[in-house]
Amino acid sequence: MTGLFERHAFVALTTRDLARARRFWVDALGFPLLQDEPGHFMVDAGGVRLCVDTADGDLHREGSTDPVVGLRVPSLEAALAALAKRGVRPEKGPTPSRGGSWALLRDPDGRGVVVTEYD
Repeated sequence: MTGLFERHAFVALTTRDLARARRFWVDALGFPLLQDEPGHFMVDAGGVRLCVDTADGDLHREGSTDPVVGLRVPSLEAALAALAKRGVRPEKGPTPSRGGSWALLRDPDGRGVVVTEYD
């Protein structure tokens, strides 16, 4: 898949208490806040964009210890077409969102892999 993916977009963690997690990542550790929205926030954790989400019962499950990997592509439509030729189809999406569209894939162990046009 060389050339299909530009770079990582984010790594996501699920938390039970968003305010407490924000105090830890932003206030205690001092990571710069990049996004702060209902249900999630994102920090620059030493060059890795770390997205902290509350459980949604789907992609972000309470008690999960596995991260969600986000991969940025210049065109979701083109990436999904290329992946389809390799037998990989999204479980969810494409889903429009502010700044671009995204789709959810699953790795063989069931971990979420979000392919996204936005950061």
